Amino acid sequence: MQKGKALDETIKGEVRLCIEGGLAHFPGLAKEQTVSFDDLATPECQEIASLVDQADFFNCTPANDSAGPDARSYTVGLTIAGRSHELRVTEPIRDPTLAKLVSVVRRLSKQRPSQSS
Repeated sequence: MQKGKALDETIKGEVRLCIEGGLAHFPGLAKEQTVSFDDLATPECQEIASLVDQADFFNCTPANDSAGPDARSYTVGLTIAGRSHELRVTEPIRDPTLAKLVSVVRRLSKQRPSQSS
């Protein structure tokens, strides 16, 4: 992803999210949620692209944090402009920009009918 892309440029790709853990987690019911950028409004795509740049998502490496009791872990996968990366983070997410990205992805995956993998 290149920084400083024109705001009117169409962003192609998809975002994937899988949530595990939490107080009432049932492993058999956890499914990956996938949202295509084609299904999102331009401002939503731009928000994701901006957070990806700010968090330097494509260069992030997993932290050695282990999930505490009843903590959730999030596996976020992004494919944007031919680049793909998947990152697993656990609560509490220490990087505020990465936490915001996870929050936005969760919100969007709840709003859109999902294509489960």
